[in-house]
Amino acid sequence: ALWCENGNVTSFDESPGYSLPKKKNDGDTVGAGDAFLASLINSLFIHGETSGKALERACALGGYVAGCRGATPAHCDAPDSLRNVFSI
Repeated sequence: ALWCENGNVTSFDESPGYSLPKKKNDGDTVGAGDAFLASLINSLFIHGETSGKALERACALGGYVAGCRGATPAHCDAPDSLRNVFSI
């Protein structure tokens, strides 16, 4: 991700993404982009986290939602790998 301020690139962060276990015929991408952006905004503007940490969380949540059926998966089903990123 390129981070910009006043039209100038200020930094670059990279995330390898997340590969979460998926069962046959489970998962779709509905809501994954929304989850990514919501997590990114929350991390940056609400919690004041670094851009790298915000990107890590956004990729993790977007990947999790993409691996679930529907846009709003139950948090109780979240794998440990996701729980560790969010400390839940």
